[in-house]
Order: sequence, then C-alpha cells, then structure tokens
Amino acid sequence: MNTKAYKKDFSSIGARMLIGTAVILLVQIGSQTFALTLFPQWQNNFNILLAVTMVPLYVLGFPIAFALMRNKETPVIEKHSMKPGQLAVAFLMTYGLMVAGNLIGLGLTAGIGLLKGSPVQNALLNIITGGSLWLTSIFTVLCAPVFEEILFRKLICDKVIKYGEGCAVILSGLIFGLFHMNFNQFFYAFFLGCFFAFIYVKTGRLKYTILLHMLINFFGSVLGGIILTLDPASPYTAAISTVYSLCVFAMVIAGIILLIVKRRTFALKPGEIVIEKGQRFKTVILNAGMLLFCLILLAIMLVQAFLA
Repeated sequence: MNTKAYKKDFSSIGARMLIGTAVILLVQIGSQTFALTLFPQWQNNFNILLAVTMVPLYVLGFPIAFALMRNKETPVIEKHSMKPGQLAVAFLMTYGLMVAGNLIGLGLTAGIGLLKGSPVQNALLNIITGGSLWLTSIFTVLCAPVFEEILFRKLICDKVIKYGEGCAVILSGLIFGLFHMNFNQFFYAFFLGCFFAFIYVKTGRLKYTILLHMLINFFGSVLGGIILTLDPASPYTAAISTVYSLCVFAMVIAGIILLIVKRRTFALKPGEIVIEKGQRFKTVILNAGMLLFCLILLAIMLVQAFLA
C-alpha cells in the first residue's frame, strides 16, 4: 500500500478545494465591494446586493473551481436508472435528513448563543427573508443545485471513487458541509452531501441528485419562505401554516422510517485501491491539503458563530 502517494492525492484535493473556495469568496466579496463603491445607494437594497453577489459567483467563481478540480482520469461508474417511485422514496429520505441535520445545527447554535449572550446569525434565514423570494428562488432552486452538484458530487466523487464508494460519499459530504461555513447549515449539508453522493456513485447520473437538490431547496427555502411572508393577521394564515407544518411532519417521519427500514440497502463497494483499516483517516484527512482546508473553514465557522 503506497500510503504516501494516496496522501498526496487527497492533499491535492484539499488544496484545490481550498483555493477554489477562496476564489468563490473573493469573487463574491469583490463584486459586492466594487458595486457598492460605484453605487453606494445599493447598500440597503437586498435584491441588488444578492444579484451583484450571486451572478459573478456562478459566471466566474464556480467555473474557476471546476477548472481547479477537473479530473484528468476517466472514472468508471456504472450507469443505472431510478424509477419515479425510487425518486419519491429518495426525496422523503432527503427531507428527513435535512430536518434532522437542521435540528442539530439549530440546537448547537442555540447553545453557542447562550454562551456568548447573543443569537448566532442564521445565514439561510437572512437570505429567505431579506428580499424578493422569486429572485432568491432563481439562485437557490435553479443555480445552486446545478453548480454545487457538479462540484461537490461529480468532480469530487469522480476523483476519489477509485478509493471506494464509502470514501467518495463521506468526503463529498464533509467538503460540502464545511463549504457552507456556518454551523446552522453544516450538519444538514453534510447529511445531504453524503446522501446525494451515495445516489451519484450508485447511479452514475448527476440528474437525480440535481433534481433532489432542487426539490429540497424549494421545499426548505422557497415554500418555507412563502409561509414566513404570509400576513399574520389574515384568517387563512393559521390554517395554511398548520397544513404546511403537518405535511412537513409527515414527510420527516416517513423519511426517517424509510431510512431505518432500508438501512441495509446502503451498502458501499470498495474501490480498486483499498486503504487498510486504521490508516484511512490518516490518509484521507491527516494530510497537508485536506487538513488545511478543514481547519481554515472550521475556523471561519467558529468566527461566524462566536464573533459575528
């Protein structure tokens, strides 16, 4: 087993992801700073700020990250199709994982809020309630799933599938979770990242994970955002909120039950390269690139939670 070569491989992935993440952040911050320097009156217009931040992200930031993570090898992932019923089951599982991860994140940030004496900012909630729901929908439901699935599922999984499906699933989920750079979103992003990666390595088709990602963003952000914007004085608001809450509860329970019942179907195949037990964490994570990526993004998460 050539552990040194394997460590170098994972270190390269971590370093490339760190550079890609830095580019994405710089593009977002730079475009917003440039726009506000020219047009300071945009400072209080959330819709314009969202547009000048997100458009360069998808036009420039993500494409650069794609180029950094491009795969020179051609991985062999068998192609399989999912039936509509299987997709429906996968969606319920996805929804259950999202809510479970969200509850963990909210619980952790609530505890941090108590320690520091002020609530931790919820970035996702700020986006949902900050401006036009339709403009937000374009970026969260249409753009984000496509670009994120290409980067965090296809490019990452294609790079590490040779080390086994389990390695691809966990690494994809971990990098995806850390990329969100806040504790509110880390846990559900990690759970969803792992689940989407599992679907990708089992089907070899990115369209399924993109579709599930779009649906989960729609139900979690857009539909929830619509409920939040309803007039509390309206006699229909309570009824609509109750029906929505019951549907959410039913989907969560169904998803968790399905995850438990079908747990034996989550078998992961080894790759052409097998890293021995006891060496996997050291090889995959404890290398210069991956360690630096994890530590820097974790530091950002801690700063965001305790100092922001």
